[in-house]
Amino acid sequence: MKFLNIPLLFTIIFVLAGCNKQKPAGQNDTGNHKQADSVYTVHYAKGFQVKKYNDYTLVSVRDPWDTTRLLQTYILVDRTKELPANLPKGTIVKVPLTKVATYSTIHCSSLNELGATDIIKGVCEPQYIKLSVIQERVKSGAIENLGMASKPDVEKIIMLSPEAIFATPIQGWTYGNVEKTNIPILETVDYTESHPLGRAEWIRFYSLFTGKEHLADSLFAVTEKNYNEVKEAVAKTTDRPSVLTDIRYQGKWNMPGGRSFMSNMLADAGATYPWKDDKSTSYMPLTFEAVLDKAGESDTWIIKYNTPSDMTYATLEREYKPYSYFEAFKQKNVYGCNTAYSSYYEDLPIHPDYILKDMAYIFHPELFPDYIPKYYRKLSE
Repeated sequence: MKFLNIPLLFTIIFVLAGCNKQKPAGQNDTGNHKQADSVYTVHYAKGFQVKKYNDYTLVSVRDPWDTTRLLQTYILVDRTKELPANLPKGTIVKVPLTKVATYSTIHCSSLNELGATDIIKGVCEPQYIKLSVIQERVKSGAIENLGMASKPDVEKIIMLSPEAIFATPIQGWTYGNVEKTNIPILETVDYTESHPLGRAEWIRFYSLFTGKEHLADSLFAVTEKNYNEVKEAVAKTTDRPSVLTDIRYQGKWNMPGGRSFMSNMLADAGATYPWKDDKSTSYMPLTFEAVLDKAGESDTWIIKYNTPSDMTYATLEREYKPYSYFEAFKQKNVYGCNTAYSSYYEDLPIHPDYILKDMAYIFHPELFPDYIPKYYRKLSE
């Protein structure tokens, strides 16, 4: 039986791109330090910052593995105008973009949210992208299949000649030969955000490159409102059921750290997470015995899996008999999300409000009596 988890998705995503670091004549090395001409506020995200100037926009991306340095600095200039003089150092990107390549379903979903899928001309591993508009355009040839994300077809990329490549950096990985193409890389580290709304706010990052800023601001405002309404509703209850998440993968249990995105979301949904006091922001590879010892008595168990048909208690036990040792299994209080057809992974970064409401319903159904879960279903016998 095949299961998917978040770390696996990051491996699938592997990225490539090249950065045009060339500085035009007259570029000013100290331009980064002048005062912005207008205020741009990033509310939750920690991974990017924006400064608006009269003739360009400076977008900086923080290195999530070394927060003392920047991963990228982008200089966004109007594509319809002459290149301004005295630009600061950075990767110059002419906006709005009209032709891009993307290397994960998250990039495609974000651009789709902004109504900008028409600029996508190449994708890696389209089999992992559920969006019908992408699938149809790949089949018709309107979007080029660039092959495996771990080893993209450089010749196809050169022939495609995108104006930029949306990519997800992974610590310790490089972009290989694609760096030599001098195609700007737009690195998205949204998955390292610990606040669910911080991750969702990256829709505003995409909008800076696509001319969709007002739309992104409106979309994010709705997401923020919906998320906080659910959070405030469950905050009023003193009942905080304990919850165990996910299942083993390759012999280990990749458990969210206590300061991770998922841990924060579980708290906002009104649950008690056994590892909430852990200080890690990433995932902890734990043995089954360690998980059983700390979370074996949890009230609820929520899992994600990828199978042709929905899981039952019988199939869960057949997969790994010790799963039946958990109290939530014994009490038949396990909820599953089948990512074979669910848009969970596509929606999570953009619409944490959707997933939060599902979780809040599981933990506090009395607060949402008319709600029908979108992602999770209680396992059947």
